[in-house]
Formats: sequence, C-alpha cells, structure tokens
Amino acid sequence: MVRITKVLKLAAVGVFGLVAAIYCLKGESVEAFSAGPPVGRTGAPALGSFPSELTCQGCHSSFSVNSGPGSLTVTGIPAAYTLGQEVTVTVTLTQADRTRYGFQATALDELGRKAGELVLVAGDTRTQLANGTGNYAGRQYINHTTAGFAPSGTNTGSWTFIWRAPATNVGRVTLYVSGNAANGGGTNAADYIYITNASMQAPTVLLPTVTSVSAASYLGGLAAESIGALFGADLATGSAAATTQPLPTELSGTKVRIKDNLGVERDAGLFAVSKGQVNYLVPAGTANGTATVTLFKNNAAFAAGNVLIDTTAPALFGANMNGAGIAAAVLLRIKATGERTFEAISSFDQAQARFVATPIALGPDTDQLFLIFFGSGIRGNTALSAVACTIGGTNAEVLFAGAATGFVGLDQVNVRLPRTLGGRGNVAVALTVGTKAANTVTVNVQ
Repeated sequence: MVRITKVLKLAAVGVFGLVAAIYCLKGESVEAFSAGPPVGRTGAPALGSFPSELTCQGCHSSFSVNSGPGSLTVTGIPAAYTLGQEVTVTVTLTQADRTRYGFQATALDELGRKAGELVLVAGDTRTQLANGTGNYAGRQYINHTTAGFAPSGTNTGSWTFIWRAPATNVGRVTLYVSGNAANGGGTNAADYIYITNASMQAPTVLLPTVTSVSAASYLGGLAAESIGALFGADLATGSAAATTQPLPTELSGTKVRIKDNLGVERDAGLFAVSKGQVNYLVPAGTANGTATVTLFKNNAAFAAGNVLIDTTAPALFGANMNGAGIAAAVLLRIKATGERTFEAISSFDQAQARFVATPIALGPDTDQLFLIFFGSGIRGNTALSAVACTIGGTNAEVLFAGAATGFVGLDQVNVRLPRTLGGRGNVAVALTVGTKAANTVTVNVQ
C-alpha cells in the first residue's frame, strides 16, 4: 500500500507539472496575463501556516529572478504605520528595450495573513484587485490591468495604489512585490522577472511597562541563556507551564520577544505563564547592552520594558523562589569510605506554607561536605578563578560554576563547606562572579 501510494503521489506531481508546463507554454495563456497574473505570484516566503508563493519566473523562465539589468522599486512606504492610516504606494519597474510591464503585490503580517487593505486610486485604470484562493485564501492582491500592462513612461512601468493600515496593531507589515519586464513577443520567453519587498514597523505607541528581572534573584540584569521573569498585570489569558524541550515560544496565547542592542529580534522560550508573571529564557546569542523585552498576547504587542544584558548576571535561587532566605541547594557528603549521599538543606513547613532550613550536620572530621547551589546568569563566565564565595564571612572553595546538566537556563555552583562553620546556625552565602555580586541567600550549619 505504501509503495502504491508513493507511485500515485509521483504520478500526481507529474500530471501537475505537465499541466503547469502546458499552461505556461500556450501563447494564449501568456497573453491572458496581460490582464493580470494568477494570484500567489509575489514571491512571499513561507509565513505562519501559508506556503511560499511562486513568482512569475515559474512561467517566464528564460532568466533567473532579479538577474536583469532593470530594477523594481517601491516608494511611499513609511518606516512605521499609524493605525487606520492611508498610504499612497508606487511600484516602479524600469528596464530598457521592454514593451510591456506587469506586477503583483500583497501586504502581509509576520504570520502571512492579510494586513490592512489594498485600495484602488479613484479613476485609475492601470490596477485591479484580486482575492487569494486555495493555499492563499484570505490574502488580497493588486495587479496590473490590460491598460496597466502598457508602459507608463520611457523604459518604465509604474502603478500607484493605496494601502490602508489596519485599525489594530498587527505587528510588522511587509509589502511583497513581483514584476515582469516583458518583451511583448506574445510568449513567455525572454522576459525578465524581478521581486522585492518593503516593510513597515508596528505603530510607535507607548505600551504598558512590564518589569523584567532575574527569575532567581528578582533583581535587574540578565545574561544570554539566563532565566528571566516578567511581572505585570493580565500578562496571559491563563496559567500554563512548558512540558517539553526545546521550550515553546508560546503558552496560553502569550509570547515574549527580545530585541537586543544590535537590533536583532528573537522569540524567547517560555517556562511558565500566568496573569501576573511570565518566566522565560533569554535566547542564546542575545547581544550585551540594553534590550527591549516585549510581551505579546494573541499576536498583538501588549507590554514592553528594557533590561540590561551582560556576559554574566549572577543570581541564586532561594528555596521559596523569592530571591532570599534559605538557598535552593543540596548537600553532597563524601565519607571516608568514598560513599556519596545527597542531603536536603530545607524542608517544607505546612504551618508556615514555606520552606525552612534543615540544619547541616557536619558529621565526622573525615566527611567532606559540598554545597551545590542553583542559580542563573553564571555560565557566561569563562574563568573559575573569577568566581568567589563566602559562607558566614568565611572563604569557601569554589570547585565548579556553570550550566547544570540537563536543565534549560539553570546554572550551578559547587562549593566546599568549611568545617569551621560548625554551630553557627543561619549564615549568609555571598557569591561574586568577577565584580558582580549575586543576591544573598542563607544556609544553616549545626
């Protein structure tokens, strides 16, 4: 059955290719394009659930796209649009020794959907509108007419129309355009095809401010591949948590996008979302400097704020996820026999509804004790000698500081616990990476 299905699929592809070839090669089909090409010929890339569009080169295949001596330009597109704004757009195709010129354009958002409205200029006979069909249903196109196929000037074809911006913010909008500089020979041979595009950024409006901090310390400053937290109101339609790796970039209709200091935008992986807090992973490769963190709800920008990105932004988790108090850590005990055990340094107190310290028993002098602290923003450090830790004011040897194996964005710091701390009770843990200090957490030594 699999073999038969495969043969049928190949046969179908062959028939489709044959039909397409006949359609392109028939003189009358080519002449019919003087009244406007089929829809879906702008060369727009695959966006959202929409496949990539063809160009006129599919039929007019004598030359590669954009290989001719001419040019296709778009003018009138603003850097950013205003909601409901009407923009007059002109498409110009220039190439010498051509007798016919054609074009097609469509305006799409970043998910490939129709963005705004294409509108004809009153009294203009050179352009016409068409609606998308099949894979491109829902899109809108503007094409040349038979009258618009004729040159508009010496060695030039041009078309002017209006683009009306949407009434709501749909993010960046791109106008995709394809043009045909034809020789007028009545066939599809020796015609030059060009494509171009022009983008408009979303409206420059003041979004509600959202605060972005380390999810470990709840202090400002993050690093690439560290765990951030956004705090605000109504950030998501509900609560949801990631259950897979790589992390999803959307949960419960919420997305987080980071534009770094170099202007590069990346979608952040999401750990969890709720109405008041969103935890996310700063994407790898995010450049140092001030970054803009924008939260989207249902694909519309909802809130934004700035955060400083640096190579390291050391932060330690607290067991109560508040950036303070008893550390989120475990104790590794190595006995004289070589036996290794892991011990909790905190436990959950039902009456207080929070984690409280479990005192660390030093045990025999022959026991070696190591604390494994969990944090974020540490892995960017490349020299262990730059990492220092004191516990209760006593220097503690740092044996490792880097990524925690198997966990996204989570770092760990392995520290030898000085035995001189015996009987001290609650003591502060102070970690520094280079010149940067992490938030202070505590452990309890019996």
